[in-house]
Amino acid sequence: MGLCVILLLSFISAFHLSHGQQPVEEELIIPRKAQLLGGWSEVNPQRQDVQEAAAKAVEKFNLKSKAKYHFKLLNIISAHTKVTNMINYMIEATIGKTECLKTEPADLAFCALGKKALMCKCEVQFNPRQMKYVAKMVSCKK
Repeated sequence: MGLCVILLLSFISAFHLSHGQQPVEEELIIPRKAQLLGGWSEVNPQRQDVQEAAAKAVEKFNLKSKAKYHFKLLNIISAHTKVTNMINYMIEATIGKTECLKTEPADLAFCALGKKALMCKCEVQFNPRQMKYVAKMVSCKK
């Protein structure tokens, strides 16, 4: 009796498998714009994190510059990010000289602009563990 049940079940499963579903047609998926993992990606310059990274770069420029007046961010031209264990930003921006002296504490938002403007390339890192931006390089020219 046990042997008959095993044979019957074997026959049913073999019959069931042989009449299974037909293969599904596969559709080829073509990526339109694939980003390289770990590579640089263009991002919107208006994003909040890009604005914060650019502000940190301007802060570093003001600390290292020998100018008598503060500079402030005027415009971000382009921004790129690369994600590793940190978030890296490569930013091209325009900064403008203000009429606020470095010797006096000032809120740059309220400083009037002078006539001088500089084009800057900046590299900034964001450490998500410490929630901290660090300007690695700021290079500016007329």
